[in-house]
Amino acid sequence: MNASLKGYHVSLGRAHIQLLDLRLTLRRLTVTQDAHPLPPVAIFPLMRFRIHWASLLRARVVANVGIWDSRIHINRPQLTSEARSKTPLRDRGWQDALQAVYPFKIDRLAIANADVVYIDAEKAKPIYLAHLNFVANNIMNIRVPQNTYPSDFSGSMQVFDSGRLKMRGHANFLMKPYPGMLLDYTLTDAPLDAVTPASQHINVLIGGGALSSSGSVESSPKVTNVNVREARIDGVQLTYLHLARTNNAEKRRITKAGETVEHESNRPAVNIDLRTIRIRHSRISFKNSDSDPLYELFVSDTNLTIANLSNHAEHGRAHLDLRGKFMGSGDTHIYGMFVPESGGPEFNANISITKAYLPSLNPLLRAQGRIDVAQGYLSVYSQVDVRNSRIVGYVKPLFSDIQVYDYEKDQNKKLREQAKNMMVGAAAHILKNPRTQKVASDVDIGGELKKPDVSMWQACVQVVKNAFVKAILPGFDRQVGVRTNAQPAPG
Repeated sequence: MNASLKGYHVSLGRAHIQLLDLRLTLRRLTVTQDAHPLPPVAIFPLMRFRIHWASLLRARVVANVGIWDSRIHINRPQLTSEARSKTPLRDRGWQDALQAVYPFKIDRLAIANADVVYIDAEKAKPIYLAHLNFVANNIMNIRVPQNTYPSDFSGSMQVFDSGRLKMRGHANFLMKPYPGMLLDYTLTDAPLDAVTPASQHINVLIGGGALSSSGSVESSPKVTNVNVREARIDGVQLTYLHLARTNNAEKRRITKAGETVEHESNRPAVNIDLRTIRIRHSRISFKNSDSDPLYELFVSDTNLTIANLSNHAEHGRAHLDLRGKFMGSGDTHIYGMFVPESGGPEFNANISITKAYLPSLNPLLRAQGRIDVAQGYLSVYSQVDVRNSRIVGYVKPLFSDIQVYDYEKDQNKKLREQAKNMMVGAAAHILKNPRTQKVASDVDIGGELKKPDVSMWQACVQVVKNAFVKAILPGFDRQVGVRTNAQPAPG
């Protein structure tokens, strides 16, 4: 086994063979990573190989394998070392090492009560996949070897404490450099906050929430097919946390994600088809800790549906529909369509936010050098279309019932700040349309993408920046407080 493995080492506590029935028993088989030997990557307390006597009647010497109470243990240093290695995990020689254990062909494999544990940091809560029970037949392709996936299997496990995964399918365990398989799966009520110790490394914090899904997966050296019939997430709090110390890493991550999506788009050997993704009764937020003061933008009561999401343009457009409450108050509806990238990003979106309570944005206004408000509402209407490396669209922010100066709220502020607030409040009164009592501006956000080969992820980021920088904040300045002699906005 050690002669077959690269970067890993196997040790054995005890081996016992019964010559009469050619039964081999291995105890405390341990696998360690050379770079980080502690803790062991895998411990197999008991493995038993025995001749399948019924096959001898057909003049075939084959065996059954049973594995009990095994434990796979992975931590972040081991995972990082594997990721940095020039030799992929699939090329480490695992198949040859397994075949070196027993000289006879293995027909049936049964795994009972196996656990997989990932520990991200010393004090972090472990991530568990527990009580794996798995049975596979015709492991060595002894019967019907002409089939692509001649081995049938079934299994179940506990996912993150309370979730449950069931799977059933067919496999070819002799494919190289790694086995191929085709399976159907059903996942129910897997708690998402269990993965926060790992997701925080990409600035994503997950609170609560449960994932249920069903579909099929085909993975082999020749093709990858993922067909998710439905994925549903309920009651999750999803936060993207921007930090000063991770600013450069975040930019690289966006670029890398875009490159990955672009690489997999319309790739013949990779087919990803997500029919329906639903997020219900959730909260999605962006928190900027690299500002003074820090601020958070969020949509509560989020109900999001994504349909017909694929990596192939021939499958048609994907549809996105989001409804919720911006900053807990503004009725929000975002509807859009997008297609897999071929000649560049292509998508369109219609956005409406109605009567978001403006004081909830005070941390943002203060962080951007504006002034906070005591009363008022923000509504935003926007249409955006991106195709052929161009952005075409507009953003129309409307501010209504604005009250900047509040004596009770501002009485502890310095006199200069109070005077500024009073001046801005007067400007807002002058700028209000006498018929609608609102102030508004219509800002074109059209133009060329910064790079003609920009990914869809990068294009989305650029659109948001354009809307934010060119429309909403300047709209607040223009319509509320920078020119006391301005004329009322039309309409």
